[in-house]
Amino acid sequence: MDKQDRVNFKLGAKEQISTHFKFYLLLSILWLALQWIGGTMYARDLNWAERINENSANFNVSGFFSFAGLFFFVAAMLRMGTRLTMIDLDRGKATLDNPIQRSFALFDKGQYFLGWIFISILSAIFISLWSLLLVFPGIIKAYSYSQAFYIYRDAYDRGEQMSALQAITASRRLMDGNKSFLFIMDLSFILWFMLVTITFNIAGLFVYPYYDLARAKFYNQLVVRQQDEPGATTTQI
Repeated sequence: MDKQDRVNFKLGAKEQISTHFKFYLLLSILWLALQWIGGTMYARDLNWAERINENSANFNVSGFFSFAGLFFFVAAMLRMGTRLTMIDLDRGKATLDNPIQRSFALFDKGQYFLGWIFISILSAIFISLWSLLLVFPGIIKAYSYSQAFYIYRDAYDRGEQMSALQAITASRRLMDGNKSFLFIMDLSFILWFMLVTITFNIAGLFVYPYYDLARAKFYNQLVVRQQDEPGATTTQI
């Protein structure tokens, strides 16, 4: 992939979001709201814990963040549902209706949810271990494993058996030579994310769906190009 592909992904995503903004807003609104609530709770409880710690050096603050963490976890599940929907929309396998319902796509099949849990846990462990060396290897591995769940979901939909570890390995192979492309595309959103910050997350109603849809287009194009390689088969992803 080259610079023009990156431009095409972003332009295509921006056009779709702008044209069907209401749908994509409703598709993402639940996880955005939960993430905002979790962030607000975390900031509030952190300030509270700091004030208490001034009087007690042995105070354990971990309990303060359990509810915030729960909101973040549920938001992550719903965000993955929106991303799965965006992949299907880009493939022409879904329609622009029932956006709230479609945000729960991770729960359409029990195997989706279980696969996401196991892949997330294994990826976090591997990335953490690589990060013990230096931060940079951890970042590289995060991009290497970033497509694992999508690969797992596609394999399951084709009726193929794939473990979480196999999905991570498949993602690493699929991302070989493409990690820098995705990293640069992510960097190109920095100004957009700064806009989210200075507008107190209001701009995020557009920016986050735009970002997720651009990444969905990236994954779909990866799969198409991998299948077009000589000797490639659908089971390789």
